[in-house]
Amino acid sequence: MARRAIAGLVLAALAAAPLAGCSGDDGGGKGTTAAAAPTATGASATAKAEPRRKATKATITWAGRVCRAMPPGITDSPLPKIKAQDVAASERAIAAYMTGMAKRLDTVRTRLQQAGSPPMADGRTVLDATLKDLETTGRQLRDAASGLRTGRVGTPAFRTAQANAGKAMRRLGAYRPPTRALRASPAIGDAFTRAAPCKKPGV
Repeated sequence: MARRAIAGLVLAALAAAPLAGCSGDDGGGKGTTAAAAPTATGASATAKAEPRRKATKATITWAGRVCRAMPPGITDSPLPKIKAQDVAASERAIAAYMTGMAKRLDTVRTRLQQAGSPPMADGRTVLDATLKDLETTGRQLRDAASGLRTGRVGTPAFRTAQANAGKAMRRLGAYRPPTRALRASPAIGDAFTRAAPCKKPGV
């Protein structure tokens, strides 16, 4: 029973492995797909391609404000350590990791909100998609962490908690900085390309 529990916890931890070494933005290069309202975890459905708009001075200023506000190292937290002989300690480690990451995403979300909407007709729609995705990811991480803390090993509730933890960690594993998601938007992407603060590594 303990071995199966540990296996489930290991899978949950490994689901976030793509985060390792991938916290920075690659500048929107190979692999980036444009979408109408991309999200921080790439969870939105692919939209019909739109022409890329030329950024105004106001949108470039806004993009620079967003890039300066982004906290560094959001995904640099080390993955939780799994102890093969101690299920309880392992679940606590994963729960603590997920709670910590949820708090980091909250910080990103708060700073995006403080930056305000992009100064354009549909700017709120573009921003809200990213804010909603950050909120959803954070909530899933918290709920999964709570399930691991309260579930008893070997019970249906614990197995459900493991499954939820895996889903939450996989979603987290797809995380990319909101600045990168916004770069992919035809509506606002040009502003992030041209704003000087957005050209520094990791933004």
